[in-house]
Amino acid sequence: MKIGIDLRALLSGKVSGVPVFTREVVREMIRSRDHEFVLFITGWSREYKKILEEFDGPNVKKVFWRIPNRIFNFLQFFTALPKVDLGVDVFFMPDMRPINLPKNVKKIVVCHDLSYMRFPQFFSLKSRIWYFFNRPKKYFRKASKVIAVSHFTARELKQLIGVDSEVVYEAPSVVSGSDSVRKKYLLSLSTLEPRKNLKRVIEAFGLAGLFGYELVLAGEGDSKVFAKLKLPSVKNVRFIGHVSETDKESLYKEASGFIYVSIYEGFGLPVLEAFKCGCQVLTSRGSPMEEITDGLAIYADSGDVDSIANGMKKIVSWSGDREKLIAKANEFTWEKTAREILLVFSDVVS
Repeated sequence: MKIGIDLRALLSGKVSGVPVFTREVVREMIRSRDHEFVLFITGWSREYKKILEEFDGPNVKKVFWRIPNRIFNFLQFFTALPKVDLGVDVFFMPDMRPINLPKNVKKIVVCHDLSYMRFPQFFSLKSRIWYFFNRPKKYFRKASKVIAVSHFTARELKQLIGVDSEVVYEAPSVVSGSDSVRKKYLLSLSTLEPRKNLKRVIEAFGLAGLFGYELVLAGEGDSKVFAKLKLPSVKNVRFIGHVSETDKESLYKEASGFIYVSIYEGFGLPVLEAFKCGCQVLTSRGSPMEEITDGLAIYADSGDVDSIANGMKKIVSWSGDREKLIAKANEFTWEKTAREILLVFSDVVS
């Protein structure tokens, strides 16, 4: 089978979310010698070619179209040209982007979440315009197959768009371990955006009265949207901004607990990353994070500050078996994710 893969998700340079999914899945996929792979990316700067250099193999062909992405997207949205004909059987899209393919090519797309439909108010005007032109309902309905990253997201796809999907879980990339000395801080690591619920997290930390503890907030995001949150002023709350992969791992391994009570997620990969580092998690009840942690985490109502505060009190006094957290995280691997996606390709082509 000849498989085309869209690498444009890697252009953001971020080390979380969709870029991590794309990079890890593609790395594992191209290990398979049963298939040929054509990796596709566009851009004006030749720096984008460095992305292609990450992926090598005797069965890998790389295609770089030197065209500014804004122009390419405009043409794809409004003219259906140029048609991207790579001579492949299937074309894999790790996230939603405009592309026009030959009619005989099967398009497999991934849905990470439908937050832009559930909570459009959480997105900047620029992002809302982007999703408007991408037309999510048409995008997913026209795909040969949709892959959802959790059963929660699969239900959302069915309810909001009316499409069925295959569920394929993501996986943590950090190195496991639980022997680090735990320090007196709670960690929140995510993109800085309204649906991550940081305002309530900060309020809950102030309410919990955890003497001697810090709340460490890490991550980056849309500064204009984030500024509108009007975050409360609470003592012992520290913003550290963007962190590298190495620093992220250390933060997980030394934290007394990880706080991830997002209002809406499609999967919640940071929760598994924390588990893999032996770090207990406080996360949202009734979410996909509850689905993947399988009763091992501590749960709170994401809309209730008191509930989150009580969860924080529980997490600092938790003395359970960290090896169980690691074992749960180890059930999820990128090799397994890639293998299951390749099976979806085979089913669609056959």
